[in-house]
Amino acid sequence: MGCALLVGLAACVGNLDDGNGPSDPIDDDPAGTQDVELSSAALRRLSIHELENTYRSVVGFAPQAIERIPPDSLTHSFDRVVNAQTMSPAHLEAFVAIADEAATTLMTEQSLATVVAGCPAAQIPSLAVSKLVSIAGNALSLGPEWAVGNAGNPQWGSTTYAPDPTAAYTHAFPTPGAYAISATVDVNGTVDVMELSVNGEAAAAATTVTGLSTVGATVTIDAVGSYIIGLSLDTEPDDNGLAVVFRSLTIEGPLQSTAEPEAPQVRACAMAVIDELAPRAERRPLDASTRDRLTSLYDGAVASHGSAQALHALLEAILSSPRMLYMVELGEPVAGRPGLFRLDDWEVASRLSYALCEQPPDEALREAAYRGALDEELEAQARRLMAKPCARGTVERFVEQWLWLNELPSLNKSPEIFPAFTTEARDGLIAESKRFIAEVIWNEDASVAALFDSDHAWPDASTAGLWGLSSASGERVDLPNERAGLVTSPAVLAVTAPFDGTSPVKRGVYVLEQLLCDGTPPPPTNVAIVPPVPDPNLTTRERWAAHSSDPACASCHALIDPIGFTFESFDGVGQYRTEENGLPVDAAGGIPSLGIEDGSLVGGAATARAIASSDALRACAAKQWLRNALGRLETSADDDTLTDLAGAFDAGSMQSAMLTLVTTEAFKHRRQDTEESP
Repeated sequence: MGCALLVGLAACVGNLDDGNGPSDPIDDDPAGTQDVELSSAALRRLSIHELENTYRSVVGFAPQAIERIPPDSLTHSFDRVVNAQTMSPAHLEAFVAIADEAATTLMTEQSLATVVAGCPAAQIPSLAVSKLVSIAGNALSLGPEWAVGNAGNPQWGSTTYAPDPTAAYTHAFPTPGAYAISATVDVNGTVDVMELSVNGEAAAAATTVTGLSTVGATVTIDAVGSYIIGLSLDTEPDDNGLAVVFRSLTIEGPLQSTAEPEAPQVRACAMAVIDELAPRAERRPLDASTRDRLTSLYDGAVASHGSAQALHALLEAILSSPRMLYMVELGEPVAGRPGLFRLDDWEVASRLSYALCEQPPDEALREAAYRGALDEELEAQARRLMAKPCARGTVERFVEQWLWLNELPSLNKSPEIFPAFTTEARDGLIAESKRFIAEVIWNEDASVAALFDSDHAWPDASTAGLWGLSSASGERVDLPNERAGLVTSPAVLAVTAPFDGTSPVKRGVYVLEQLLCDGTPPPPTNVAIVPPVPDPNLTTRERWAAHSSDPACASCHALIDPIGFTFESFDGVGQYRTEENGLPVDAAGGIPSLGIEDGSLVGGAATARAIASSDALRACAAKQWLRNALGRLETSADDDTLTDLAGAFDAGSMQSAMLTLVTTEAFKHRRQDTEESP
């Protein structure tokens, strides 16, 4: 029945492709200037991370089929921005596969009883159909080691046997339950003991086995997966040249150990699924029409497919519903303000929970929405969520995606040029970056500036060499003057450099676009973007300075290169250096867009501190947080909101600044162009 669900889902969401698709983190319009007038979307697809969390919240686990979803685009840095989202047949197929896996698991492992109180295990019908699997044993024929050599290469019945008197077969069990397993052998002689085992645990044994014999047992398989069925012999050699041929292995099941529930019991379970599970999946109470539609779906499926398949189809429909997979934010029109829609309490509850925790509303938030009290309790609920571990995870992911730290797990460097950048060092950079974010934002309750001018870090033994330290143990260390904050950490310096060197342009663009939200125009279409070739007689700065002197490139490079040059005192993995190719490194530069002229800053730390003290950083942090939290690019209607947010990032800690967003009109409303339809 998945095909029908697939078509229905496609009809609901097939027009949502308004993004640019996947791209490199440096894109032609990083600040979103081309999209700034777009209305805030009424539908936003949950990111893969959000969908995993949503499944865990709704059914208690994240199906493995989630891995089939195409990767989320990071065109606008964050995986939640609707402006970059696409919808493809691969997405639709993945969503149905995920729902199918979840529904099957809920029924076959009877975990449905743990998530729907009105659906006890006795009312859940068996979904699996018993099957008989028979494996021919010729390829698994065996014989005792003492028999080998009696006739050079002994055979019996034209079947060659192995010298080891054991056999093993790996079988994938499709569902938990009882299975009848038996092995048939043909013994030329007598075997004292023959044992059948499952994953090394004895299941059955037979003694004094001779001729054509079978040993078997009914075993209970607790979880879906592959198990090793083993057969072993225990006997003494005799004078008759004992030989054993493993003829076959049969596996039948799952067997029905109890009577199936009656149709009325299953229907009661289905109605409980509709009343309990569907509202959690849709993150709001069901309206009458939705309840009737789901009831009709179940009753119709019973007539054509039976109760078990009907319950499975009902679960699949609920879990592949657009309201499960999407943030649905319609709202009600605000009188006298065309194009402005006030979100209802359930929509605000979801927006708040996904903004701070990337998961569905918890019980306290749902209860507040049910009472219609969120308008007055919103700030208190936000503070409550911000104190939970889920908010720490969300803020950590926000900073990682904003600063490109999410690229570290897949980052590789030339082992010849950067031997210190080992797998252990890379893993260490990931861990210490997470530690830095947690310490600065949560334990120190610091401002956004501290991300860029902090004078301490937490390197460990695997990263000490990259920091220029003789040793480190994960404890706090004070940084030397040439470093300040994350932007001069080996982690950021590594992700902003290519495989085999440094790139002043990439680092300069990174600062402009990610930290200052100052978009650079795309290069002229008639100009080939080719980095200067390596030259052992020149520094990287000298090579790029000559390359950027082309009049067609000079105007943009005059804004970019001075920033990137200040980081040339660090190599491609963030190691401090004063020389390159035997020549002195010139790390003088500036930030022209901030009025800091070329030559007035020397070294990456000076640039980091200039960024930290700038109003542009606060404004950019506000913009980046709005994009991440609301899952969309800013519009001109957000100007007042962004001004308030920037002021909050300037006045206090990152925690308090991020919470400021929930008090704004932008958080509680959706804006839509008056010529569009909802």
